Amino acid sequence: MRLDWLPRALVPVSITFFFWLFRKWAPAPVRSTNYKEKQVPEPLPTGVIGAFMWSVGICLALSFFLLRAANHLWADGDGTAIVRLYPTAAVWCFLPGFAAIAIPWPLTVWLLRRVGRTDEAASIDNDSSEKAGFDSFEVMKWLCIGVVGPIAVFTLLAIPMHLSIAESELRVGHYASVSTEVFLFDQAKRATLVDGYSLQGGKIRKSRDLYIDFADGRRLDVNAAGDGGNQISDTTLELLLAKTGLQAGHVSNVKDLPRI
Repeated sequence: MRLDWLPRALVPVSITFFFWLFRKWAPAPVRSTNYKEKQVPEPLPTGVIGAFMWSVGICLALSFFLLRAANHLWADGDGTAIVRLYPTAAVWCFLPGFAAIAIPWPLTVWLLRRVGRTDEAASIDNDSSEKAGFDSFEVMKWLCIGVVGPIAVFTLLAIPMHLSIAESELRVGHYASVSTEVFLFDQAKRATLVDGYSLQGGKIRKSRDLYIDFADGRRLDVNAAGDGGNQISDTTLELLLAKTGLQAGHVSNVKDLPRI
């Protein structure tokens, strides 16, 4: 019996469930004009609030470049290198993307309340809550804390990831590690070129990689610095083989690698 339709069917069911859950746990507040603190400042010109939210979203999206620059700056701490390998750019997209979607609206409502523009904050909050059927501000606030927060932590831990190829050694920065691992070329004893790795169902994912075994028992996965998102280039492959003086063996699957 084929179940290809099941993942597609789960999407609308999941969305409906979460909307029901939000309405149950965070019901929309009753609209009221009897605020404890009436707004004193004159209303802002039309479009100012929307422009502010768009500006915040764009700034958060552009933090992609800040994260990538931090990763490259960290790698530069290794000193002079012939080639540096970095994580795939997609690693730096998750945090800016989720932050740009989730943060601007609740941040704007919160700031309006903080600066005394309670009428405008209440109007935005009430309109959104009535349309959604739940307390939009509370839901978005906790989504920022529960979703964007963990994504931010996991992304920042990836900043040290890189691989630097120097004249006589390799330096590798690992995920969530402030120390850099050093591999000396003159201790390399075997190189193996791999075509890909196994997926569920026995299929092979094509992803060319190079594994280098060292005399001290360590094994280097050259593509690990790219978080699996990049394939080793011909230039990098030729450079590493020239520096180690090794002839690369070949296997089709990672699981077929020889033991160290």
